[in-house]
Amino acid sequence: MAIPHEPAFPQAEFERRVTAAQRSLADRGLDAILLFGPHNVFYLSGMDSENLFDFQCLIVGREGTPTLVILDFEEARAAHSLGYGTPVSYHAFDDPVTVVAEQLRARGIERGRLGLEQRAPFTLTPALLTRFRDALPGAAFEDPFGIVEDLRLVKSAAEVAYQRRAAALTDAAVEAAYGVLRPGIRDAEVAAVIMDTFYRGGSDTVCWGPIVASGFLSGSAHSSFNGRRIQAGETVFLEITGEVKKYTAPLMRTAILGQPTPEIARVADAGARAVQTILDTARAGVPAADVARAAGKVVEPILEGIVFHHNFGYPVGIGYPGTWIETLGFFIRIDNPRPLKPGMVFHLPMSFRKFGEFGANQSHTIRISEDGPGEALTKTEARLHVLGGA
Repeated sequence: MAIPHEPAFPQAEFERRVTAAQRSLADRGLDAILLFGPHNVFYLSGMDSENLFDFQCLIVGREGTPTLVILDFEEARAAHSLGYGTPVSYHAFDDPVTVVAEQLRARGIERGRLGLEQRAPFTLTPALLTRFRDALPGAAFEDPFGIVEDLRLVKSAAEVAYQRRAAALTDAAVEAAYGVLRPGIRDAEVAAVIMDTFYRGGSDTVCWGPIVASGFLSGSAHSSFNGRRIQAGETVFLEITGEVKKYTAPLMRTAILGQPTPEIARVADAGARAVQTILDTARAGVPAADVARAAGKVVEPILEGIVFHHNFGYPVGIGYPGTWIETLGFFIRIDNPRPLKPGMVFHLPMSFRKFGEFGANQSHTIRISEDGPGEALTKTEARLHVLGGA
């Protein structure tokens, strides 16, 4: 019986991406790039597995079809998901680096200039680099960052369609969480409602979260639920994403059980206005630094005594554990002069914390439009959600 084949995109979409990457690597004077991380491998080939610990390598030369070197235990996953490329497997007691070297020799580029992916998660370790140098003593190795990453920055219509579906799941989970928040509920129960909404709604396995941080925990970055009971008057921070075909649309929302203090209200209002400022100013052709400066003017008055990371946006799209942040070298920050392009997608983490007291955090996932302001893919209102009194 044939193994079902269900890649995330048609073969033509992968061929388009690979052709663009091949042009770029040739422009850089490289004979091939070797990709190890799941994000770039998925983007160019469709290979999708929850196995993030065994060696895999996608070889992309200047021309021809990519070769995917995988553990033989992963052959069925390749048959299910591979949209473009030729799989070559190694066995449990084989050296996979030797298998890659053999594939390069078959292409006649074992002494060429090779780009070895090394900045993304699950990629090149110092020990692995040493093994490649030993296996390919005549080759020159370089960092190929940007060849695939710059392509991934601009999402295709098909990618954005998955992100819209993920955004709808994210919004539904936020509303479900609001619906159960009350004094005395355990934070883990809120997390359970979020995950139930995701999976009953059709989400894939989510790559990270959910974050449910209440009271003093909401004032400490990267805290989450631990079984504590939420109290009246506390802020409750939610940071979540649904996921469809590996594509994400994350969101930050903050609720409060009762009326906010003037300080909380002021900080939350500044965050909401900063999100709207970015939506209004994040237009194609505008430097990312200009957008960050515009939002920075909104939040600067409330920062005394408040902790903020000064990152007004990071790219999101493909999500693998344990983050939905895409490692693409492009942030909406004052030190990034590069212009925004249509099709870029960002999460806008307006995250303001007073350590040990509260967090007031709002965001949207937005797409840069062909013309006009940014488009919010997530739709729930980016404002402090007051429960138990208007």
